[in-house]
Amino acid sequence: MSVHPITAKQLPIYKTPASWLERAPRILVIGAGGNGSEVVDALASFHHALRSLGHPKGLDVTVIDDAIVREPNLVRQRFWPCDLGQYKSISLVNRYNLMLGTTWVALPFRFPSHESKEVIRAADVIISAVDLPSARRAIASSPLLPRNCMWLDLGNEARHGQVVFGAAHVDKRSIYPNVMDAYPEIGTLEDDTKKSCSVAEAIRSQDCLVNRAVTTAGMSIVWELLRTGETDKHWITVDLASGCQNAFPFPAVQHCA
Repeated sequence: MSVHPITAKQLPIYKTPASWLERAPRILVIGAGGNGSEVVDALASFHHALRSLGHPKGLDVTVIDDAIVREPNLVRQRFWPCDLGQYKSISLVNRYNLMLGTTWVALPFRFPSHESKEVIRAADVIISAVDLPSARRAIASSPLLPRNCMWLDLGNEARHGQVVFGAAHVDKRSIYPNVMDAYPEIGTLEDDTKKSCSVAEAIRSQDCLVNRAVTTAGMSIVWELLRTGETDKHWITVDLASGCQNAFPFPAVQHCA
């Protein structure tokens, strides 16, 4: 008589590598606009908090964005009139390096590029804050991704958005699916590169606080990783119109017992 194994479904939990306690986690931020500038601001707070709590290094952050600060970027992004005409990535990184004494790096280049190869190879976490399908496809298909690299993707529309946390490398995506698995249509979507012409138009197209709300949801996952050493959060949706925010765990995986 054959014996059938008992199967049980278990919800995965992602645990941060032990090395994060001894060295600075290497975080790569792709995009320094509406969501990306909020991400960098949150990372600055996290860095200071970790150092205050006794972490020996804090965070090692690299920001990639070749865009220049324009007048429509003011108010809804973390830029002010004094930043006009500067590269977004350089403006943000210089600001926090001066404030915190960090040595974070800005790469004012379009992603992907030759200049971004080494930081991808070394990344512990990639945070994508560029709402372009082509950028997401470039990350997912990069041959340079470290096997243990995780990927936090942020995206939003006018008054709602979503956060997806998963594995960047294909070897771990069956356990920790990423944004490409959550939204398979990204594989064929075309980029929408239309830019706003004024602050008023930018606010009409996207609510003033939508980027901050979506980024706060996403960065709460990063803070869990840094502070508690684990997270079960895979997907968070934010809706400013209804005031609702919902979090979902990683999908269950089947184990034999």
